[in-house]
Amino acid sequence: MSVTIDIDNVVKKYGDLTVVNGLSLKVDPGEFFTLLGPSGCGKTTLLRMIIGFNSIEAGEIRVDGRVVNDVPTDKRNMGMVFQNYAIFPHMTVYENVAFGLKMRKLSNAEIAPRVAEILELVKIDALRDRKPTELSGGQQQRVALARAIVIQPEVLLMDEPLSNLDAKLRVEMRNVIKNIQHKLGITTVYVTHDQEEALAVSDRLAVMNAGVIQQIDTPQRVYQRPANLFVSTFIGLSNVLNGKITGDGKGVDFGGYMVEMDNLNELAKPNAPVLVSVRPEEFVIDRAAGEGLKAVVKNRVFLGSTIHYFLEMGDKELEVIDRADNLEMIPAGAQVTLTAKANKINVFDESGGRSLIAAERTQ
Repeated sequence: MSVTIDIDNVVKKYGDLTVVNGLSLKVDPGEFFTLLGPSGCGKTTLLRMIIGFNSIEAGEIRVDGRVVNDVPTDKRNMGMVFQNYAIFPHMTVYENVAFGLKMRKLSNAEIAPRVAEILELVKIDALRDRKPTELSGGQQQRVALARAIVIQPEVLLMDEPLSNLDAKLRVEMRNVIKNIQHKLGITTVYVTHDQEEALAVSDRLAVMNAGVIQQIDTPQRVYQRPANLFVSTFIGLSNVLNGKITGDGKGVDFGGYMVEMDNLNELAKPNAPVLVSVRPEEFVIDRAAGEGLKAVVKNRVFLGSTIHYFLEMGDKELEVIDRADNLEMIPAGAQVTLTAKANKINVFDESGGRSLIAAERTQ
């Protein structure tokens, strides 16, 4: 049965340094929940607080309604997959996966079918007699995953589990992890600093910075409607431009280009300075003269289905992604006109701390 994780106003300090300061969130039963943020933001610290490796100076962590603050790690019924796999080099695949069950004093008759089932689930049953030195990185990660879930934990925790794999294996393994987690329905908390990885695997994610949660939402909403400028620039790419709200309060003016908008919130005051965030794919690039931002192509990169254009607009550098529908790319040195998709762009107050997009109109 899947469980809920409630994290209520928790605090973690190392001496005078507060790493996590009054953080609260809820992970729903069976949810794949990701903690995402730059190195040092507190995400791994929070994960270690959940499993019991780190103490909690204040607040509560509850699993299925039970406070676990002072429950020893080995009594929390949680499985963890580490960044460095942490599998035993002297044991076979089978012995590594069976280890946790042996520590729980299960008999060999109980262990054998459970290990066999898990090895088949993660597709390494043919490797059961091999040692870790005979396995690829992806195979070792499957062993680590099997060992974590064979104990039938209430909660599965994963700390940067794919960071040691090459790009192709990371994509393969994130799909494996996502499919297995959904099949088993284990409540899962996943830590990563890789934005693409977080978007690909998560049901919901929390973007963290300096021990503070900036936004919790689905991957699509975090990407399309970031809560502040930090989230906008941390998740994916964003072109950030200075602008102002129009005099009638119904649009934004940036770079002498006015965009009408019908989804600004009550914080958007007429003529107020703002920051406008436009993702590369939210610009439309055109060689024809017309209303819009004027820029010059400095470089371009062909990537199969898309072309990435790198532009200069005064002292600003912009990136625009266009579909590669035409056989010819716009040459370097050409002047182009940019227009923005009004329903896609994001507007923040002058500090970048708050979104000026109405919540009820987010997509």
